[in-house]
This record gives sequence, C-alpha cells and structure tokens, in this order.
Amino acid sequence: MLPQPRASSSLLSTLWSSVNPFTRLDQYIFQALWPTFGFGVALFSALGVAAGVLFDLLRQVSDIQLPLPTALQILGLQVPYFMSLSFPMAVLLSSLLSMSRLATDGELIALRSAGVSLYRLVWSVILFGLLVTGTMFIFEELVVPTTQQQARSLLEAPLSQGVAAGQDRNIFYQEYGADREVKRFFYAQRADGNTFRGLTILDFTKPGAKQVISAESARWDAAGNTWRFRNGTIYAVTPSGTQQQVLDFEEQQLSLPRDPLDLTIPEREPEEMTIAQAQRYRATIEQTGDSKRLRKVEIQLQRKVALPFTAVIFGLVGSSLGMRSRRLAASTGFGLSLLVVLAQYFAIFAANVWGKAGLLSPSMAAWLPNLLGLALGLGILIKGMRP
Repeated sequence: MLPQPRASSSLLSTLWSSVNPFTRLDQYIFQALWPTFGFGVALFSALGVAAGVLFDLLRQVSDIQLPLPTALQILGLQVPYFMSLSFPMAVLLSSLLSMSRLATDGELIALRSAGVSLYRLVWSVILFGLLVTGTMFIFEELVVPTTQQQARSLLEAPLSQGVAAGQDRNIFYQEYGADREVKRFFYAQRADGNTFRGLTILDFTKPGAKQVISAESARWDAAGNTWRFRNGTIYAVTPSGTQQQVLDFEEQQLSLPRDPLDLTIPEREPEEMTIAQAQRYRATIEQTGDSKRLRKVEIQLQRKVALPFTAVIFGLVGSSLGMRSRRLAASTGFGLSLLVVLAQYFAIFAANVWGKAGLLSPSMAAWLPNLLGLALGLGILIKGMRP
C-alpha cells in the first residue's frame, strides 16, 4: 500500500513545480524577508496611527466630548489605511536588513560562487515587492475605502451636527462682490447631477432694480460656461415694488457662476474610493467644468495606481543598499529607511504641486516619484556591481 501514496505525492510535487512561478532561490529569499517585513508593517503602522490619528482623536475627545467608544472605533477603522501605507516601507526595511545579513554571513559570496548573480538576487526581492503590491491593491480596493468612509461618518456626525458635506435638496448659495455685498442669491429645491430643479434667483447687479429669475430647471453647460434655464420667467422689480418687465421663456442661456453646482458635489478623499468610484467621481467633476478640481482628481486617480508599485521600487532600492552594507544594525537600517521614505514622499509632494500648477501632466505627476526611485535603485545596483 506504500507505493501508491509515494506516487501520488510525487505527482502532486510535479504538478506544483510546473505551476509554481518561484524557484527555490526565490523561496529562500522570501523566507529571509517575511519576518522583518511583518515587523516593519507593525512598526510603521503603529507610528502612522499614533502620528496621524491618535493625538487628534484625543483632542476631539477633550474638545468636543467625542465618546470614548466612538474614538476607539474610529481608531480601529483607521488601522487598515495605515497598514496599506506601511507595506512599501516594510519592504524597504526588510530588503535592506535581510540583504545586509546575507552579506555579513557570507551567503552572498557563497551564492555568487555557485553561479548566482546579484541581479538574480535582486530579482527575487522585486518578485516579493510585486506580491506586496498586489496585496496593497486588494487592501486599497476592498478594505480601505469602506473603513475610511465609516471612520469619516463617525467623526463628522458630532462635528457637523447633521449637516451633510454635499447637498441634493434645498441648495442655497450667495454670491458676493468685491465690497462683500450680496450680488446674487441662488436657491434650488433639489439637484440631480448637474441639473437643478425649482430655481429662484435674486439678482442685485442691475442698477435701480432687482431681477428675479424663476425656472423649472437649469442645467450647467460646461462647454459654453453658461446655465441653460428651461420653462421660466425673468422680471424686474423696482425699489418701490412695481414690476418693470416680464420675459417668459422655454429655454434661456444665462452667464451666472457655476459655484452653486459645487455645493452638490462633496469633496472626497482618494483613500475613500475604489478606482471605479474615483473614475465616476472624475466624470462628475468633469461635468462642472472646474479644471483645477478636475486636475486634482486626475492626479489622485493616477496615484491610486502608482502608489502600490512603490513597494517594488523600495525593494530594488533596499536590496541594492543592503548588499553594499555589512553588519547593518536594525536601528541603522530603520533610520536609513526613514531617509529613503522621506525623500520619496517629498518627491510625491513636489510632483503633486507641479501637477496641480499644470507644469506636469496628471500621469507624470503621479508616476514621476516612482521613476526617480527606479533610477536611484538602478544606479546603486549598477555601481555596486563594479569591482
């Protein structure tokens, strides 16, 4: 009865070997990376939660009497977001310390004497970074948007006292002039996308009279930068209350500000949306014709794709630095990792500013930090290969 199980085991091993994309060298490098990677995720997540959420929540508990159970719930909901941000940083720390340990223990020399090039070792770390990139995508698509929306709702409930960030009914808007006097008063019963229903507009810009516009609906025309009013009346009233003129219309174009439409579109953070939701949000902003806000959203959308690949870049940089550093202490590796992370996020900040200013395209603003990190990693690796 023993030969059959051995044959079955051999068959399973053969099938696994045929579909397993990782060699034994890759698996060995992964085993060296995993422990430090887990430590890095826990460390950087804790630092992120403490710096980004904990102290602010403590202030909210003190200032606005936010209930402690609610604060703890918000704190727990924020953990997945900071975990996803910690993945690239953990890859950097893990690859840096693991490759340094292999160099210190003489394992790199042994592998090179067996015919394994350092480029092949770096490729194993890059494969590990790709696995982390996929995990980060899953977090950002399936976990983080839900938890961030829940955390924001819990926090805004006591702050806003029931006032929603975006409005779809009873929209009020006041337009002020340079002297801070009211120029127009805008009211709509409800909003449906970029169309308003049941409008009344008081216009105080006409000398000697107040103009009143009443319409069944109005739709913003981004191409013409005007409002298209339908089925309404325009009339003027003098200070004495007499009616000067009346104009009934089926359709009328009026050059009024687009600003009331912005009240119906709440500002959303990129971490609160999946990629599909961000694309729909972009289409909504595009209808308003607000080019500055549209550019910002396009940069955020591109960065949702570019940011997870930072794990691959950090894997390249960390492994290239680690192979050149012997007897690297954990504290030194942590400090070096922080320097690389700060440089990367400074590049992200600078590219974001240039992108919003129109100096870079949205795609270039999102991917430029990764390209700079790739150039840095390749430069360190190539320099390390030289005798």
